[in-house]
Amino acid sequence: MNLRLRLAIEWLLIALLASSIVGLAHFWRGTESFDNLFYDQLSESSRPPADKNVLLVMIDDPSLKAIGIWPWPRDIHARLIEKLQASKPRSITLDVLLSEAGEVSSDDALAAAMHRGPAPVLMPLHFSAPGENGRAYDAIMPASSFAKAASGIGHVNLSFDGDGTVRRTALCFDPQENGTRWPHMMELAYRAAVKSNTPSPAYQRQECGDTLLIPYAKRASFTEVSYVDLLEGELPESIIKDHDIIIGATATGMRDNFSAPFGDGGLLPGIEIMANMLSALKQDSFIRPAPFALVMILSLLPMWLLLIGFLRWRPRTALIMSLGLVALILFASAGSLMARFWFPPGAALLGILLVYPLWGWRRLQAMSDFMASELGALEQEGEASPLPVLASSATDMVGRQSEALAGAIDHMRDLRRFVADTLADLPDPMFVTNPDGYVTLSNNLLNERVEKSIVGLSLDQALDNIVAPDFRAAVDRYLQSAPQMGDTNSGFVRFISPSDRTFVMRRASVDSDKGDLRGYIYYLADISALASAEAEREQVLQLLSHDMRAPQSAIIALLEGTIDNDARKRIERNARRTMQLAQDFVDLARMGETEFDGEDILLVDLIRDVADHFWPLAKEREITITVDDKSDAGFVTAEPDSLLRAFSNLIDNAIKFSPDNGTILVTVTRLDAALSVAICDQGKGIDPEILPRLFTRFASSSDQKGRAKGTGLGLTFVLAVVERHGGHIFAKNNPSCGCCFEMTLPEAIED
Repeated sequence: MNLRLRLAIEWLLIALLASSIVGLAHFWRGTESFDNLFYDQLSESSRPPADKNVLLVMIDDPSLKAIGIWPWPRDIHARLIEKLQASKPRSITLDVLLSEAGEVSSDDALAAAMHRGPAPVLMPLHFSAPGENGRAYDAIMPASSFAKAASGIGHVNLSFDGDGTVRRTALCFDPQENGTRWPHMMELAYRAAVKSNTPSPAYQRQECGDTLLIPYAKRASFTEVSYVDLLEGELPESIIKDHDIIIGATATGMRDNFSAPFGDGGLLPGIEIMANMLSALKQDSFIRPAPFALVMILSLLPMWLLLIGFLRWRPRTALIMSLGLVALILFASAGSLMARFWFPPGAALLGILLVYPLWGWRRLQAMSDFMASELGALEQEGEASPLPVLASSATDMVGRQSEALAGAIDHMRDLRRFVADTLADLPDPMFVTNPDGYVTLSNNLLNERVEKSIVGLSLDQALDNIVAPDFRAAVDRYLQSAPQMGDTNSGFVRFISPSDRTFVMRRASVDSDKGDLRGYIYYLADISALASAEAEREQVLQLLSHDMRAPQSAIIALLEGTIDNDARKRIERNARRTMQLAQDFVDLARMGETEFDGEDILLVDLIRDVADHFWPLAKEREITITVDDKSDAGFVTAEPDSLLRAFSNLIDNAIKFSPDNGTILVTVTRLDAALSVAICDQGKGIDPEILPRLFTRFASSSDQKGRAKGTGLGLTFVLAVVERHGGHIFAKNNPSCGCCFEMTLPEAIED
């Protein structure tokens, strides 16, 4: 089994094992202790304020001492409720179980006190488990007189986590499942507070029996008063009016105290837990636990992201991402709690902590086995020089294998460097392909010529980088007819590369001693200099046969006739044209071989000198040359002679193709760090066919009636001058008439 397949199988097994463990841990609450600890610490750092409109009346030790041992006569509670009702509270919750009838007069007094007054009085019921006749629970109601007098009866059940701490509660309890649904007594207090008997938003969102996490305020932050002080003393009416009153036991030996999620430990009275519930109902601030399915998805997602990353990341990246995912899970859990939504992070963290060491161990074992197998196979292949045996200083198996592998790699690297150095010294570019058609070697000279390394590419991809598209068909035809295994062939193919270099390529096969094909060698000779010389020679021949032959033929024809003044002028004009072509050609050649030697000149003065020079010629046809300077006396660094000749060519052409009485406008404009010169005439414009190649040598048009059927070297010289000065030039036809040549030159930099 190869290494890749083995790692893939082990990766899948680790993924399935870790996913199963995470799922079981969440189902069986295996990480509940950590989740509860993390939740408690987060809750401690951000507790909501206590509701100032909740008053706790405590049946405490001083009350027992003053009134007597418990239980008290019911008329004592009646007196307290009557006193409370006189101050008009919003609701009164009597958290005392009164499921059995007592003395009739006392019970009647309490029932009457509960019935009278503006504030509703709420009482609890409790449940006996197991119930009768196979029922899970039996509901134990308050005594009948109290049940009739109470404004509402609700349950006071709390939910305990595995550590016995009360973190959550159910706003609705259905002991018979689809039977009578009992709201929590604090839900009834909320409905009394809003005075519309409307269920709270939290109650409406939850299914009956679903639990919510209680957002606890700081310990003892609710207003508290002793039962006996309230019964016998006089308290300000403002403490009771429009308040929700909760009466319950806090005395030693009779109070219902519970463990709550507070970092300082200690127990919390049941009435204070109910006060926190009522405060959460009013503020709609209960914390909703994430559903089981969502917790499973969020717990498995980071682990699977890490597993997928293992297939692509380096070990260092995997470690960093593992730590990052741990931090992300914790921050996400903390952030969800701030949004009143609880996602327990324990199962997700367990997944990360499982897969990282498991995958690291299995990958290390697989690599160890693979190295042992490959080193053994390499030693048995019988190389020309044996593998070096290094003295190992490692004490573990992987360390020794790593050192042995390092020695084998160094040995192979030396052999490869020997071959590569030999190929690099060859005088021509070359590359080698294997029998499958992939490039395995290329020398530096080839990389320099094609400006890209082609090692690892297929032959087609390599040729795409070496051969220009127009020559690809010719190269493919050569390779189809090139020698196969054991053959020799002196043929070659010539082509141009995408970088406009010219090469000649020849292919030869590489055969083993047994005659097996091992690949091909492709030799490339760079003949760019020779091709450039051929092109220059062709251009000279075109010059001699094209532009220079035409004026010379005209001179000969004129000499055969009568030579009058007109003939002399025409002979002179053709002779000067021949000399100008020769001078342009010489200047073009000189510019390609000499360094730029410029000086700062005032550009508009140079243009005005050219315009003045052509004034007599323009005057003959009543043509006006106007120079409009908008450059604010801008300077350029230029070779005055060549730049003057370039402007002369352009203005001469403008005069030649302008109509009589026309206007030539030369505009000099300042741009950002540059000067622009636009030379516009009112002629017929340039033939659109020739416009895209106007500045090439011997550009011509098939339209014999166009403005220019042949431009010779004049505009080619102009382009060479502009580019030598670091500028740009282009031509365009005006929408109305004529054309414009626009030139941009860099502005001279002030010292």
